[in-house]
Amino acid sequence: MSAAPQPPTIAPFSILAVEDSPADARLLKESLREAIDRGELVLKTVRSIGDAEEELRRNPHDCALLDLGLPDGQGLANVERLRSLAPQLAVIVLTGLDCESSAIRALQLGAQEYVVKGQYEGERLLKVVRHALERSRQVRELEERSARQFEQASHDPVTGLINRKLFEERARQHLATAQAKRFAICFLDLDRFKAVNDRHGHAVGDALLLRIAQILRESVRDSDTLARIGGDEFAILLSSIGELARAREVAERIVERIRGIESIEGRAVSVGCSVGIALYPEHGETLEELLHHSDAAMYRAKGSGGGVLSLPDEFGAADAELSGQFGADAAKAVAEGGFEIHFQPWLHYGTGDVAGIEALLRWRRPEGLLLPAEFLPMLERGGRMPELGLELARLAARDWRGWRDAGLAPGLLALNLSGAELQAPQQAERLVAVLAEEGIRPDQVQLEVDAAVMGTSDGRLAVPAERFREAGFAMVLEGFLPGNGDLHALASPAIAGVKLDRRLLRAAAREGRNSTPHRFLLGLLAAASALQLQVFLTGIESGEELEGFAGLDFRYVQGFWPCPPLASEALADYLRGGAGQRRPAAETSAA
Repeated sequence: MSAAPQPPTIAPFSILAVEDSPADARLLKESLREAIDRGELVLKTVRSIGDAEEELRRNPHDCALLDLGLPDGQGLANVERLRSLAPQLAVIVLTGLDCESSAIRALQLGAQEYVVKGQYEGERLLKVVRHALERSRQVRELEERSARQFEQASHDPVTGLINRKLFEERARQHLATAQAKRFAICFLDLDRFKAVNDRHGHAVGDALLLRIAQILRESVRDSDTLARIGGDEFAILLSSIGELARAREVAERIVERIRGIESIEGRAVSVGCSVGIALYPEHGETLEELLHHSDAAMYRAKGSGGGVLSLPDEFGAADAELSGQFGADAAKAVAEGGFEIHFQPWLHYGTGDVAGIEALLRWRRPEGLLLPAEFLPMLERGGRMPELGLELARLAARDWRGWRDAGLAPGLLALNLSGAELQAPQQAERLVAVLAEEGIRPDQVQLEVDAAVMGTSDGRLAVPAERFREAGFAMVLEGFLPGNGDLHALASPAIAGVKLDRRLLRAAAREGRNSTPHRFLLGLLAAASALQLQVFLTGIESGEELEGFAGLDFRYVQGFWPCPPLASEALADYLRGGAGQRRPAAETSAA
């Protein structure tokens, strides 16, 4: 005959009573006798706050019943002492009738409940204990959720390194306490990273970024600070570095290790990096100066073929000269056709219809086809972007007008707008005039602005952005990511839409529907809906990936899976339907 099934065993919770009165301690134990006898709880009694601290060091407890008047500790300090030693402990204050005001203050310091002696016994007291345990659990969950949300908003989801915003906050804190101690800021930019993504896909690209992050962590001390500040850019703060030679030694070791990477996940890769160094206080006494000079040194290193470059005393003049040369080269490239514009459409989700075409700039130079990140910062520093931007808008508009006149329905034309162009005087009016020469109205054009540019300007770009809206342009925030764009920028009247960075989308897909990234994504979509913003999912690489976002409130899709960037003629074939089967955005859901 088989044994009768046994009820499930419920682990008892543990209560630590801190009560110096033997009589009150006996009454407390008798009040909880039934729960103790049925195995629901275990009660341990001590007579002083010192004994309570010693007991908590030896054994964990779920709850403490704490008298505020003890021989070695009086009042609210008792709560703080226990909470500092055991932050997850649910504390219930035991008080006399004349101490209720202190008990209420104890709740503000982290206690969960308070009990007036003699008024709570038996099941009534047990109910208070259960309620305190539940409140403590809820508080812990809220704290953990807040920590996860901070992690998501302040850290890069791919590498786990902090992002630009948190890096700058920590750098400012370091600067405030640096006094006479030298420290260095290094900007690191990967070479040929885009080629890895294009050739092998973003999964291999992300694996490469993880490897880079590992190399950086292994190359610096725990006291140093690492950050990923952009797609292929990293920043390092080397604290108490002593001398420039030491910073160069660290940077050169990083460069050599990155150059030594030959394969990622079985795929052959060839990458390098360029590093710029600025030393405090020799090369700047403010964070803005140090960031500018290390960034400029990095671009000079890149222009010299990669490696490490620190800042000589005359660097400012040399940097201006190099920026001027880039500007002259850019003007020549416009005149001689050295710039190429590729185009990438975005599609209506559900129908696959083309909603618009984004113009993407490329510069063909002797060292190869350069992407915007490799030359735009130098052109911006040289003051050439406003004029250059107008000429490139003209070139893109001619192609777009040709498709429209041929009846190919290209939708809107999207032009990327740099911070320098956004702030240039009369740039909105000048852009309207340039487009009018090509027969294009502002309401046929979408201007895309980097979310990091709008989000780190303390509102200074709100008025310039409003001028473009008043001129008739729709404006979209591009590359929006927690920590990479101020949420307040979404509420700007000038903003009509937002392109979500694929890193947020991938983190939400990877961690699932109840994860912090997914909840942040839902909250962001809800905010966009309330503000009547159009939402774009970008970087979509497969139908399965897109299917994972089914049911979310977005309208447009863009990425390599719907259509990669194409040269002008190939894009015309795509619009005609001759460049392969156009992928409907909801193809997988129809399967």
